[in-house]
Amino acid sequence: MGSTAIDPMAWAKWPTGTSNPLDMLPMTSWSGLRTPRGQQWKEDLCWSETWISSNNTLIRHLVTGPEDPKMVDLAGSMVVAFDSKPPHGGDSSTCRKNQQGFHDSVAQMYMSTGVRVAQPSNPMVGYRLSYGQSDVAEKNWIPFTYQNSLYFVYTPMPHVIVGAQMDGASEKLYSTTFRPLQRIAQESPHVSIRGSAQAVFVNNTEATPSLARPHYLALLHLFDSSTGRYAHHAYRFGAEPPFMMLQMSTQLPLSEAAAVPNGVKFAFASGLAVAGNTVVITYGAGDRDARALVMTLERLDEMFKCSSYAEE
Repeated sequence: MGSTAIDPMAWAKWPTGTSNPLDMLPMTSWSGLRTPRGQQWKEDLCWSETWISSNNTLIRHLVTGPEDPKMVDLAGSMVVAFDSKPPHGGDSSTCRKNQQGFHDSVAQMYMSTGVRVAQPSNPMVGYRLSYGQSDVAEKNWIPFTYQNSLYFVYTPMPHVIVGAQMDGASEKLYSTTFRPLQRIAQESPHVSIRGSAQAVFVNNTEATPSLARPHYLALLHLFDSSTGRYAHHAYRFGAEPPFMMLQMSTQLPLSEAAAVPNGVKFAFASGLAVAGNTVVITYGAGDRDARALVMTLERLDEMFKCSSYAEE
């Protein structure tokens, strides 16, 4: 993680390609993250195994830390949400196994509060978000804040909103439906609809004439299991409860790459920031290149205006 002061002029010039305010930003490993037992978040994580009977091979998937972090500011305190295989606290017998007896751990959602970016080695505990299921992968939740409280978009379709406490206690508060996404789910059962990044509050009616009122800006992606392809979109939801989804953009033009030779090219959005009239969407291309899609709020608004994904 790293931090730098925002230079409004540099951010304003970024969409034109004449400035990169994050160039040469110093980054440091987040070494202070701890499990509830006080251990570093890499020493006691559960794992998953795959048995290939045709050649008697056991493949063990070990992870050495959290992934897909998302940061939000909660009343001046930094909250980092992430997913990870569960810590086992030194007792691996607590890790999930399948009916064949092989380890079958799945990712869960966690959060750490009061994170100090300037002090990444400062010990901070990660707590599991209690909502959801422990026997299926929980990831891609979208954090946001409202009136000094923390919320998550649990799923975009339906648009389920979860409220969370600092110790990870969480509960479902609202659920609404966006009909264009509902049609996709009904007509294309092979397409999964998932969240990405964090949500950002936007109140700039001049730059967002297609939705000239305060709202939250967020990201989602469609994953086609029949092709292995991703399609990323921006979307907007209401600034107040029940936080209904209001608009969805055309597909975002992310550069794609293959993770392996001759593999399927893909990109995966992981971060969202808005400073002034500049929007930055960070993403990985092929799990190997860190990239950013940078545009103005006005340009992004055009992608909503031209979108066919609108309520009838």
